[in-house]
Parts: sequence; C-alpha cells; structure tokens
Amino acid sequence: ADGVWSGDGEAVVSTQSTGVPLWAVTILIEFATVFGLHSGNGLLGGEEPLSRTVTNNTLYKLGWSVALLTQIFLCHFGLGGPINSFLSWKGWLPVARLSYGVYLLHYGINRAWIAQLRHVYSFLPDFQSVIIFLGFISMINLLAAVLFLTVEQPMANLEKLLTARQTKPRG
Repeated sequence: ADGVWSGDGEAVVSTQSTGVPLWAVTILIEFATVFGLHSGNGLLGGEEPLSRTVTNNTLYKLGWSVALLTQIFLCHFGLGGPINSFLSWKGWLPVARLSYGVYLLHYGINRAWIAQLRHVYSFLPDFQSVIIFLGFISMINLLAAVLFLTVEQPMANLEKLLTARQTKPRG
C-alpha cells in the first residue's frame, strides 16, 4: 500500500516519493502558522480584516499540530533524513531529560521574580536583559537537574523495579 495509511489500519510510509511532498507541505504549513496571515506588524499599514483574523485564530493550532504530527510520523518511519539524524543525536539527551523540569519550574520562578520587583522592569539596556535572561536559564536548568536527580530518576527506577516484578513468569 503506497501512502501513509494502509487498509488494515497500520501506519505505513512506503516510499521516498511520499515523504518529500509531505515534508514540503508540513514546512509550508508551519511557515504559514508562524508568519501567517499578518501584514507584517503594521508595515503595510491598516488593520487585518476580521475574516482573516478569525480564520488564522481558528486554524493555526490545528495546522501546527497536524504538521508536527506528520513530521513525527515521517521520522518514525525512516523518512526524516538529516532532520531525523539531527534530532536523534545523543547530545540532546541531557536537554531532553531536563526539559520537563524546566517546563515545570520556569513559570513559578519567573512569577516569583516579577512579584519581588519594586518598580516596572524596563527591557533597556539590552545588556541588563541578557544578563537576567542568562541568570534565569542557568538557575532554572540547575534546579531542573536537581529535580531530575531527586524525583524523576528515582521514580523511573522504582517503576522499573515494580514492573519487572509483575512481568516475571510465575513458576
């Protein structure tokens, strides 16, 4: 069965000729999602028509999700090419292990910093903003590493022990 789905319900991407057009379409959809239907932040003048704004706001999350899902399937079925090689690089493993902790911690830490401000923060000068940004990145990643080592990894090891006992044949 040539194409993405076969008749028996299994996902199949059988040829390179299927992968290349799908990559092109997904990249175009993602490009349209990011840069979309906007007139360039007012560079062309005037406001966006309501119909264009409604269409964009209705479809952009769906378009991004479907395009990303298609790219994941393409990589899974061996049609990722250099993108799959890049994303499968072992150097991404530490980043992948910390990413969930960073996601959980960043909002609270940023809110705590904003709450302690005594005046409205100005993003000028740029150097000050860069220093604050680098400080946040360093602090959040350090705390995410502590979270990974003290919570995530021990729980994963415990889960392995518990599931290993359940799967042993009884004899």
